[in-house]
Order: sequence, then structure tokens, then C-alpha cells
Amino acid sequence: MLSPLAFWMGLSGLLPFIAGPLWLTVSPETAPAWLDVMWRYYVAMIASFMAGTFWGFAVPLSRGTAGLLGVAIAALLMLLSWAALALAFHASLLLLGVVFLLLLLADYWRDRALDSIEGYFRLRAILTVSVLIVLSWRLLLPA
Repeated sequence: MLSPLAFWMGLSGLLPFIAGPLWLTVSPETAPAWLDVMWRYYVAMIASFMAGTFWGFAVPLSRGTAGLLGVAIAALLMLLSWAALALAFHASLLLLGVVFLLLLLADYWRDRALDSIEGYFRLRAILTVSVLIVLSWRLLLPA
């Protein structure tokens, strides 16, 4: 079962996601030039981290077909997260949004095909929907 600490730590990871667009919404004239760059790096880092957690579930089972598929999926999602940083800002955010959606689909598959922690997929779904809302919010703001 997912611990309350893990649940609250997952939710607290949303704070930096929200901080950038909130700052640009409330007081855009005071936002430093580096805000969007650092915010996008955080988004990509978290996408890579989440792909790494997926990898962590798959590696112990990598002698089987499902485990090998899980490792390959995780590696692909980590590479896509990294590659997103080479794109223009809006394209980058769109690709990162796709990565988060693919991570959620991968976790849905993992929840059924590999070992699972009760409550983990529910947390992932909450976090992913929240991240996609914030990414959409940022995309609607001026560049």
C-alpha cells in the first residue's frame, strides 16, 4: 500500500509546476528571464524521473517479456523527455505533455502486467492530470 508520506510527497512535487505559470499570471513583469527555462527543465526532469520509477518497477522482472518491454518503454520515455529540451518552448511543452500521457498509459499497463503498489496508479493519475492542466495553463500564457 502506498504510504501517506509518498502520497503527500508526490503532491508536493506539483508546487514547482504551479509556481512558474502562477508567477507569470499574477505578476509577469516581475518574472525573471530564466523562469521559463528553469521551469521547463523541472518539467523535463520530473518526466525523466517518472520514467525512471517505471524502469525501477520493470528491472526486477527484466528476465521476462513484460519486464523487458517495461525497461524499453522507460528508456524511450526518458529519451523523449531529454529530447524535448532541444525543441522550441511550445513544442517542448507539447512533447512533455505527450510523455506524461504515455507515462500514465505505461503505468496503467504496469499496474496490470507487473508488480503493483496499491494506490500508486491512483496517485499517478491525479498527478498526471494536474501536470497536464498546468502545462496547458502555461501554453495559454504569452511566451
